[in-house]
Amino acid sequence: MEKKKKKFKKASLLVFLLLIIYYVSSGYFVNEIYYYNSSKSFMTYVVYSVIIITALLLVIFTYAGFKSIKTNKKKSYALYFIFIILFIATEIFVTININKISNSLSKITEKEAGYSSSLVVLKDSSYKSIDDVKDKKIGMINDSNNIEGYTLPMEIVEEEKIDEENIVSYDSFVEMLTDLYEEEIDAVFVSSSYVSMFVTEAGFENIADKTKVIYEKNEKAAKKQSTSDKTLNEPFTLLIMGVDSSSSSLKKSNSFNGDTLMLITFNPNTMNATILSIPRDTRVPIVCTKSKAKNKINSTGAYGADCVKDTITNFTGIEIDYWVKVNFQGVISLVDALGGIEVDIPYAFCESNSQRKFGNNTIYLEKGLQTLNGEQTLAFARNRHPWPQYCGKKYSNYTSNDFIRGQNQQQIIKAVVNKLKNIKSLSQIYDILDIVGDNIDTNVDKDTMITGFDTFKNIIFNSKNINSDDFIGTQRLYLSGYDNTINGIYYFEYYKQSLNEIVDAMEINLELKEPEMDKEFSFSINNPYEDTQIGKGTYKY
Repeated sequence: MEKKKKKFKKASLLVFLLLIIYYVSSGYFVNEIYYYNSSKSFMTYVVYSVIIITALLLVIFTYAGFKSIKTNKKKSYALYFIFIILFIATEIFVTININKISNSLSKITEKEAGYSSSLVVLKDSSYKSIDDVKDKKIGMINDSNNIEGYTLPMEIVEEEKIDEENIVSYDSFVEMLTDLYEEEIDAVFVSSSYVSMFVTEAGFENIADKTKVIYEKNEKAAKKQSTSDKTLNEPFTLLIMGVDSSSSSLKKSNSFNGDTLMLITFNPNTMNATILSIPRDTRVPIVCTKSKAKNKINSTGAYGADCVKDTITNFTGIEIDYWVKVNFQGVISLVDALGGIEVDIPYAFCESNSQRKFGNNTIYLEKGLQTLNGEQTLAFARNRHPWPQYCGKKYSNYTSNDFIRGQNQQQIIKAVVNKLKNIKSLSQIYDILDIVGDNIDTNVDKDTMITGFDTFKNIIFNSKNINSDDFIGTQRLYLSGYDNTINGIYYFEYYKQSLNEIVDAMEINLELKEPEMDKEFSFSINNPYEDTQIGKGTYKY
């Protein structure tokens, strides 16, 4: 009798212990699942349904636990222990996986933006700290709208008690850096992302080796969220900005080089997208500067993503709902995590590796359809002119430019999207989410991001039912224009007629206007129909 009581006591204690563990695991589970509560998405109903089911299961297991204690039968205890342990294990497994996904989404939708300014000198100078240049000539941009070029540097001047008489004011970063190279000034205040911002500018290809940072100031501030009320399951516009950095400092600094800009419209109802690559030298009014004067569009990157977005909206008339900033270094990891992507290379070429090194590090690619790894994909995304001094005739016998590079980058995006549909394992999903979380910044808030699950579900469903890689229709747009030189500086001037055609195509895809029927369309089997590239043609203005 005494032994039976002891067994009963142990079994009862185990029931209570398992119930406590189940309550705790359920609490964590509900906390994690509630992250996906969004008033904009069907996920709200899913979340509340799951919470109600979890609460009901808690009641059922509590009741079953007390009932097994009351009956005090071995079989009753055994069944109860098996079921509750299985439920606890399943709940913990699901909670861990949900937590991993929500952590990655939290990184992407971070509400703070990083700002960082550096005091830079020539590498072979004797200056080692800010104290060494306090009485020297220091260059600073004069536009008060530039946080990393003006606002933070002015804070440094005040904090470090630098005499403002030593500050030399400039209208242009390029002019300021040129004076530093020529030793007209001793130091300059620039964004901490200055290497990636200016390494593609003529004359500054060696900026990483030529300069050094002797002081740096970092701050974080609330990020300006999108004011769009659109969800990702209705037609929307997206601006993709490629940050061609050799480091992983995407969220440390708000400034970047604006060399890669893609304006995309996506219609989830028709599964159709339009993609416009905007040439880096396009001359447009820069709306976030004090003067709002015309300049190269890639200069907007120095003022941050919102300046790029507002400038493109100003010259196209297309309201941009969301922007995404992508670190090109992350492209390497993403493509490798996907097992490579299939791309049709239009010409044999060579390019520097991800650290911009040639020699033994040179990337060589042959012409034709092939599977690229991460390094090769980045080389293809970067290439915009031959390198005969590094590669020889075979890999330099081609013509390329910003337009061709833009088309290449569009190929890469399409190939990555096509490859994403073949993800089959949780570990691969986590690898991709980690890469995305570390290498993407955006103004999409959490609630809107969750609405993308609806669209992603439809994309996956469509991809399984369509026997083609092109399960998303894409229109690749082309901004036509002409070359122009002003005061010795090259600019690309776009044709308004070309832009008008592009805007029409985007507005049709966004369902803002009805498409016009082509009544003169003709087709001959002897002359197969070729889809024309919208915006590419001969124009007068």
